[in-house]
Amino acid sequence: MGVKVALIGMGRMGSIHLKELVRLRNEGLIDSITVIDIDDSRLNAAKSMGVDETFKSIDEALTKHHEAIIIATPTTTHYDLSIKLVGKAHLMVEKPVTVKLSEALNLLSESRKTGNMVIPAMVERFNETAEEAFSMVKEPIALSMVRIGTMPQNPDSYIGVMYDLAIHDLDLALFRLRPMKAIVVKSMLNRDNVSLLLNLDGVSVNIEAKWVKSGKLRVHTYVGLSTFTVADLMHGLIYGNGEVKKVNQSEEPVYLEDRNFLEAVMGKTKPFATLTDYISCLRIIEAIQQNYNAVPL
Repeated sequence: MGVKVALIGMGRMGSIHLKELVRLRNEGLIDSITVIDIDDSRLNAAKSMGVDETFKSIDEALTKHHEAIIIATPTTTHYDLSIKLVGKAHLMVEKPVTVKLSEALNLLSESRKTGNMVIPAMVERFNETAEEAFSMVKEPIALSMVRIGTMPQNPDSYIGVMYDLAIHDLDLALFRLRPMKAIVVKSMLNRDNVSLLLNLDGVSVNIEAKWVKSGKLRVHTYVGLSTFTVADLMHGLIYGNGEVKKVNQSEEPVYLEDRNFLEAVMGKTKPFATLTDYISCLRIIEAIQQNYNAVPL
């Protein structure tokens, strides 16, 4: 028996999630899909993709008692919706789950009270090129992570490039290295540009992110004591040991992310990312904003 799922928001990311949810319903992991959005044209698009029900009202939709909810609404609404809904179902929330550390800690407290998970949608954890390139480097001593993307039409609604792009690489660095402490060596952070140099338990991590007029780049360099790799995450290419290797992603990362969420709800597996992981990212961002450099994780 599958899970009853509600998807809130049918914008760019919501539409991507819905495509994968329909596939997962066909595979038997989902019993029904409900889509909620205030825009009639988006609801019509959802109907054309084969959803079971559509609603304009969240309160009306959730009388159906869904077990899992995906929040893919505008960034500024994520916390308010999450704190409202965490008592009703397990949640997966598009990044950023919250912007403020205090909000994330409050949400974690409510999650523990209700027993419902709040999972941050950190989709790059499912990028198999990054995973394989990192696995090829023994005893890492330095990471360099560059992420460039086209500036959104409404950049202020995305809060800034830190929460839109750079947070993926900060999360990946923490995920791969599992440090006990972060030291902010150098930082520059504004709406359109991020440049961070961190020391994560002795490993140097440089993160660069920028919004530009047009273009996209995702490149990681992992350096070990005796080898290094350069990973082109967009094209699935790894340069290392004098060779170029093509990585064929087994499945779309969003499909893997959604499947992991559903299987975690069903008790079949552990979530690949947790709210506690996300809070570690916010602790570092807050340290940068408040000009202190040592961050226990």
